[in-house]
Amino acid sequence: MSDFSAPADNLVREATGYLNAQLDNVKLRTVKGLSKGTSAIAKLLLIFIVAGALVTALSFAIILLLGELIGSYAGAAFIVSCILLIAIILLIALRNRIFKNSFIGMYTDVFYQDDTKPQGINSHEDLDEAIRKTETRIKEEEANISNAYTQAKAFYTPKHLISASLGNFGFGDRFGGINLTNLISKVVLFFLGRKR
Repeated sequence: MSDFSAPADNLVREATGYLNAQLDNVKLRTVKGLSKGTSAIAKLLLIFIVAGALVTALSFAIILLLGELIGSYAGAAFIVSCILLIAIILLIALRNRIFKNSFIGMYTDVFYQDDTKPQGINSHEDLDEAIRKTETRIKEEEANISNAYTQAKAFYTPKHLISASLGNFGFGDRFGGINLTNLISKVVLFFLGRKR
């Protein structure tokens, strides 16, 4: 009977592989989207914090350093403001290195268990490559499902089912047809056995 269910089992196996590939694709795309969104929020938050510190430092510099260090309170406030401005410029220049890839590991931990977590995804480029591989896998799984469906459709035709059933009872020949000699002899023996 295992031959009888093989095409259906194959179809189920291929459909499962296809669904797993689609699920991996959705997970990877979600990780990519969430990491981009979170890094954008983090960038804005840091910019606002530094900008707030800049305004605060400017205010305190004007109040506290006025007349203390260089005899020019405005000069001291200007120096502090320039330092903070340089910090903002550096943060903006390095924002991709600092923020862009920092959330990918966190989100892959959220969406994957340790045994199914894809390895080597540390940047958006790695994520794009993993998505491309998953999409290729999805296309392969689609082709496998189509082949499995075609095989199951061909296997479960009435002619093939009758031939396979007769073969299981010993009435089939090696070419998939009916062994008439064996069938007739079994029928004759059956009826002869009933008359006794």
